[in-house]
Amino acid sequence: MEELKKMVEELEEIKANAEDENTVIVSKLQEIGKKFLKEYVIKIGDLTIEPLWVEAYYFNDQASFRDPFVHRDQDQMDNFGSLYFHHATDDSRSGVDICFSLSCQYYLSYLLKYTLVNGELVSQGFLSSKIRKAYEGVEDKKHILVKKSDHKESQDIIGCTQRIGLKKKEEDKAGYREYELAIAKNFDKKYTITKKLPQIERLTKSYLSEIKTDKEKWCLEHLGYCLKEYKGE
Repeated sequence: MEELKKMVEELEEIKANAEDENTVIVSKLQEIGKKFLKEYVIKIGDLTIEPLWVEAYYFNDQASFRDPFVHRDQDQMDNFGSLYFHHATDDSRSGVDICFSLSCQYYLSYLLKYTLVNGELVSQGFLSSKIRKAYEGVEDKKHILVKKSDHKESQDIIGCTQRIGLKKKEEDKAGYREYELAIAKNFDKKYTITKKLPQIERLTKSYLSEIKTDKEKWCLEHLGYCLKEYKGE
């Protein structure tokens, strides 16, 4: 967990400017998300929550990174390792974030968009109803983040894409809605008979842009077809 905290401390030091157009901050948020997906799970009593798809929400006025889609709830500040429930009741509008903020000066949390709860695929709208009661019974809510014992042997495939379901906002002059702040792993896998993670092709391009491999062969092996950009490579 100290490694994640160090990455958040590095994020705190980055100031956005017109020259980089927030790209350095976006890159660091992606890096934190990848570390979380690859090396950690959330343990709440008998429940193990493995994140598959998370979305970064960061608002730091001092760093000039003002994402208008951040709820700016107090549970998203200075609450590293704890959960933030979007609503007091459990319904399809609900969601759960894990907070990574180390200060009252900014908001930082990652929405748990898709997870495996004890091996069962759970989407955002159903997570709170599955874990809220167990979470309320936890005394030390800041120690639910646990490092995976096999993380060094992990062969996870991780890519980035745009966050899902954000409606256009007039105040979003900087285009935060378009930033690739969704991070997903093992998006090539089928978790039920019909269910896969969304935006597979965007995630594939993100992943393949960072590795050296036969892209056409990879697509055929993992997707069952080849993206047109990679045919003949």
